[in-house]
Amino acid sequence: MRKKDTFIDMKNVAILGCGWVGKALATTLLTQGCNVRGSTTCQQNLSVLRNMGIEPFLITIENEGIQGEIRAFLNDIDVLVIAFPPGRRVNPNADYALRITHLIASMKRHASCNVLLLSSIGVFGASQGEVNEGTVPVPETAVGAQLLQAEKAIQAIANSTIVRLGGLVGPNRHPVKQLAGKTELPAPKAPTNLVHQHDVIHFLMALFREAHWGKIFHCVSPKHHERDAFYSEECRIKNLPLPTFSVASSNRNKKVLDTLSAPLFGFKYQFVNCSIREC
Repeated sequence: MRKKDTFIDMKNVAILGCGWVGKALATTLLTQGCNVRGSTTCQQNLSVLRNMGIEPFLITIENEGIQGEIRAFLNDIDVLVIAFPPGRRVNPNADYALRITHLIASMKRHASCNVLLLSSIGVFGASQGEVNEGTVPVPETAVGAQLLQAEKAIQAIANSTIVRLGGLVGPNRHPVKQLAGKTELPAPKAPTNLVHQHDVIHFLMALFREAHWGKIFHCVSPKHHERDAFYSEECRIKNLPLPTFSVASSNRNKKVLDTLSAPLFGFKYQFVNCSIREC
């Protein structure tokens, strides 16, 4: 009964950043009878979202502020999912933390709205070793530092939850496609920290059903492969050129653990190997 009541309580959901994960989440929410709004930064994607049954909005968040109908987007929603990426690959000057503060300022009129931030395990440094939800992140990159700043800003909202996602795999997406044939790749024995899109969506839906607000979660497969063995085998599966790995020593040892989802809401990962066979 609780699951049904919770979905009634969160009838109206807005996803800020309807990309690869956002669209998949929206599709699942629609099957549960939710009204879903979704934002995009591209005019041509408005019709794509509309055809999926999503109410589309053209919204861009820049360092200078927010462009688009953000007030209408946030009006009368029960849950806001923040799913847009830091954006530094496209624009090295992008300030993710600043953009999050612009968003928080826009939400002052919507104090009752639950907020879910899709963050990244990139908040942890590559040499932090084994980490869980209680580990203090020590970022080693500019993106990691901005992610951590953004998380701290979001935590000031009482009814917010942060989910740190592992490296994403799924339909038409797997890191082996970028690594095939590369040479002198670092950290051959470092553990992978991947997660399948299917598991991400089911993880998030479980959070909604159980109403786990005010927490930090890790969504990462419990299976951690050694990089060299895993990516070499994945290349063989798809007949891709094998990568080669550096023999130089590396202190890259980050291994991100999800220690909360199983005890709190009985979550089980279905695609633990994160193999390209499953993508």
